[in-house]
Amino acid sequence: MERETRILWLVVAGVILVAVLFGLGGKVKQELAPEPRAAWVAIAAGDDPVAVSGPVELAAGEPFTLHAVLEAESWRGERIFYTEAAGLRLGGEEIPPSALRRWTGGEEVRVLWFTVEGGPPFLEVAEVGDLERLQFRELFRADWPQAWAVPGSVEPSRRRLLGGDLAAGLVGFGSQRYHVRIEFFGQTKAVVPRLRVRSWGAAEVGGESERFSAVTARLAGPLATPSAVFGKPQVELAEGADASLVAEVGELLSRGLVFSRLFLLRELLDGTGRSWEGLSWQAVDLEAGPEWGGGGAAPGDLMRVGKRFVILVADEGRRGRLDEEDLGFDFDKGAVLRRLGEVFTGEGLVEWAPQGG
Repeated sequence: MERETRILWLVVAGVILVAVLFGLGGKVKQELAPEPRAAWVAIAAGDDPVAVSGPVELAAGEPFTLHAVLEAESWRGERIFYTEAAGLRLGGEEIPPSALRRWTGGEEVRVLWFTVEGGPPFLEVAEVGDLERLQFRELFRADWPQAWAVPGSVEPSRRRLLGGDLAAGLVGFGSQRYHVRIEFFGQTKAVVPRLRVRSWGAAEVGGESERFSAVTARLAGPLATPSAVFGKPQVELAEGADASLVAEVGELLSRGLVFSRLFLLRELLDGTGRSWEGLSWQAVDLEAGPEWGGGGAAPGDLMRVGKRFVILVADEGRRGRLDEEDLGFDFDKGAVLRRLGEVFTGEGLVEWAPQGG
C-alpha cells in the first residue's frame, strides 16, 4: 500500500512538473522572441530576387513586387529581418541572407498596405501660407492582399487621373509611394492589436523624400518626363508670387513631391534643346489634321489653344490621321489623359508644334 502511494505521488509530481515546465517554456519562448524594432517597404523589380528600399525607376507596365519587412532584435542583440524577399537591401545596406527569416511566429499578424498620396490634385498658391493646403495622406488599399508580398501598382487610390480605359496600351505609368503597417494580435481573438509597427508614412514624406520607398514608371521616349508626374499633386504659382514663395515651390519640385506645368514644359524643352520662342507652330484642323508618323504628328508633340497646351500621346481615332479622338496629356488642373476633342472645344485656333520644329 505504501509503495502504491509513493508511485501515485510520483505520478502527480511528474504531472505538476510537466505543467510548470510547459508554462515556463511558453513564457521563456515569448520573452526570448525577437523584439520588433521597425517596418520597411522594399521593392523588387520584375523577377529580381533582391528587394530594395527607396525610390525605384521602372518602365511603364513593368511588374514589381512590394515586400513588407519587419526588423527585429534578438535577445542576443542580433538584427533579424522578417520578409518573403529572397534578398534585401535597405538604405544601400546589403542585408546578409543569414539575417532573413519568414514569419513563423505563433500569434496572428496582419500586414496592411497603403499608398501615400498628396492632395489636392491642383493647388494655385499666391503666398507661402497657401502651401499649408498641400497634405500627404496614407490611403488604405483594401483592394490589395493582406500579405507580406503583394503585386505592386502605381495606380492611385481613385482612378481620377488616368482617364479610365482610353487606351489599353497606356498602362502602369506614374509615380507612387508606399507605406505598410504590421499588426500583432497575440494568441487571442483580440479586436485591437497589441502592437503596431509602421514604415515611413505621410509624416516622413517631406524629410525623407530621397529615401522613401516609391516607384516611378515612365512611358518610353519623349513621354518619359510627362508620364512620370501622374500621381503627383500640381502646384502653380499665382501671378506676382514673391521670391520666398517661388523658393518654397522650387524646393517641393526639386524633391519630386509636386509638379508644375511651367517647370514641366521647361524640362521638356530643355531635353530637346528647344525654347518656347523657338517652336514652329502650325495651325491645324482636327477634322483633317496632319498624318501620324513620317515627319507628321508624333508622341511628345505640343498642341495649344491660347495658353492651354497638351502633349500628344497616341493615335486613337482615325488611324494615321491627327483628329479629336487622339489622346494627349492635359495639365490644366492636375495631370489627366484626355481626348483632344475634350480639351479643344468651341472656337479658337488649334496649333501644333512638331518635335523637330
